[in-house]
Parts: sequence; structure tokens; C-alpha cells
Amino acid sequence: MTQSDLLGTWQIDKESVDREGTKSRSINTTWTFKADGTLEGISQESDVHARIDQLRAVLNYSVQDGKLVKQAAPGRSRMETCTAIEKENDKMVLKCQSTYFFMTKK
Repeated sequence: MTQSDLLGTWQIDKESVDREGTKSRSINTTWTFKADGTLEGISQESDVHARIDQLRAVLNYSVQDGKLVKQAAPGRSRMETCTAIEKENDKMVLKCQSTYFFMTKK
């Protein structure tokens, strides 16, 4: 995986604790990877009674040895390494720590 593989906006279709995606939850989140090494994450809340309808975070990221290294949380220095388990055209499964992200490029 290279930075050019990531550049652009990815829709996270679901996140799961297992590779098969059986125990998954659907989320309305996009990650936009920019050439300047920042990743903008936007989550849209589907619950109409939620106090916040949209959450936006900007994280730093880089690609090292074919893996995504990104800030674990905004404002924190701790980084987490994510591996593309599967990547085919505009589909990707990214494993970060113990979570699998099933993504589609927009």
C-alpha cells in the first residue's frame, strides 16, 4: 500500500472485531486522506436524538513499509499501525489494532 492508494475519500461501510465482518456495526463515516499527510474523519450520527449530529476529526498519517500509521486520537501523540488485509480496486479491508474497517472509495 502506498500513499497514492489511499488518497481521496473512503466510505467506511462497517467496522467489525472479526475478519469475516459478522459482528459488525454500520457507521456513516468517511475518511479523506490528503496529500499533506492529514486524514479527515467525519462521522454522521444516525440517531435523531443524538446531541451531536456530526463529528469531525483531523489526524496525521503516513505510510511506512506499506502500512498506514495514523494518530490514534486527535491531539494525542500515540500512533496506531493499520494493515490493508485486502485491497481490490475501490474496496479495502483495513485492520487497525483489533478492529477491521470495511471501506469503499467514493
